[in-house]
Amino acid sequence: MSKASAEELARTLRVAHLLGLVSLYGHSSVRVGPETILVTPGRALGSPPPNRLRADDVLSVSLDGSVLEGRYPPPRDIAVHLAIYRARREVEAVLHTHQPEMLALGLVERELLPLAHQGADLIQSPLPRFGSGELVTTQAQADALVQTMGAAAACNLPGHGVLVVGTGLAHVLCRAQQLEEQARMTRLAISMGELKTVSRDQAERIAGQRAGMEDFRNYYAAIDPGPGPAPPPNPDPDTVIGVKELVARSCHILRRFGVVRHLEHVSHRLPEPGRFVISPRGDLGQLRAEQVASVDMAGNWVDGPLEPPPFRFLHRDIFLARADVRAIVHTHETYGRLYPAAGLAVLPVHRTGALVVRRRLPVYDIPDLIFDEEPRRAVLALLGDGPIVHERAHGTDYVAATIEKATAAAVHREWIAELYHRAAQLGTPRPLSDAALEQVSREEPAASEWWDYWLGL
Repeated sequence: MSKASAEELARTLRVAHLLGLVSLYGHSSVRVGPETILVTPGRALGSPPPNRLRADDVLSVSLDGSVLEGRYPPPRDIAVHLAIYRARREVEAVLHTHQPEMLALGLVERELLPLAHQGADLIQSPLPRFGSGELVTTQAQADALVQTMGAAAACNLPGHGVLVVGTGLAHVLCRAQQLEEQARMTRLAISMGELKTVSRDQAERIAGQRAGMEDFRNYYAAIDPGPGPAPPPNPDPDTVIGVKELVARSCHILRRFGVVRHLEHVSHRLPEPGRFVISPRGDLGQLRAEQVASVDMAGNWVDGPLEPPPFRFLHRDIFLARADVRAIVHTHETYGRLYPAAGLAVLPVHRTGALVVRRRLPVYDIPDLIFDEEPRRAVLALLGDGPIVHERAHGTDYVAATIEKATAAAVHREWIAELYHRAAQLGTPRPLSDAALEQVSREEPAASEWWDYWLGL
């Protein structure tokens, strides 16, 4: 295996992560011989996400799918990479992204507008679309995708991601960046009326002028953050300090993604019966485990330097009513509050978050802080035995058997609601197919995988 090629491949995915083109998902490959490619690994125990990728994590794979070198399995949809390399000899690299602006555009019947000179040549013809959110895992599926893609530089996979091909790793990364910018500008331009765009002749002339100028390898090497650190080991959930540390880490994750700030709260049962902990008011992004308060089931403040919020009584009621619930997350999200206020549902338009929004959202329709017994009973009744309840103009409560599940549900619901809103600005978003939803329920990453990835950020 070429060490230099493996390092460039790992760097490509790290930089794609830095640029927001991939997250926990995403993979790339490069041709290194007539019948051999290098590819980044798929999900497996211990397999690093894109931001932690190193050269020695890369796999060498033959075009018949045989793994020649590598300690992790290849991506589940490696068949797509192999089919592209077999069918298109000019392709030297493939990048699979989950870039949000292109994802939104792929959900609607609208084409990219060539509003910027860079990348205008890529979109003079409509980009092909393939599938409805399903992973492409068989050779027959991959061959059909390649046929649909034709000679295009990219293909949108609605509800899933984007495929970009090119003559090298810097080339595909540059193309993915250019497409994301064109997609963002297209969305922003929708409300502006008629705009002047770059014509085919102009795009071809500009591409000719830029020939030889678009080798961005030095630039990408300069901004490469290097492999990120591994996440800290999870604390012991059977100790008081371990539970408090879990609550603090959940708050840090939720704050990073903007669904909590300082008035929201996270709680968790303690190992000893009849008690739980809850985050106090303050900057939840800076919360320390020792600041988390303990509360008994009468709602009394037991310990901790900061007084627990009055919302502890709703959490107490949920814990008393639901023996299956160990953790509760209460958020004040943006998009997740807009749609219930409008009486609109967020459809499962992407694999990430699809299972959270697929279920009907129960809504307590009276703006209230849920301090008093009557609204607490009403909210509890709406929650029932489900995982989520929303209080209009207030926020959302996520309940789960683990804090990882409650945290992931909160982050993913806001993520998919924002994606849905982006797409709705462009047209009518198409939800995942039933086949894709069934696949998601079996194969999507566990909440614990997302948790470890987020802690590593």
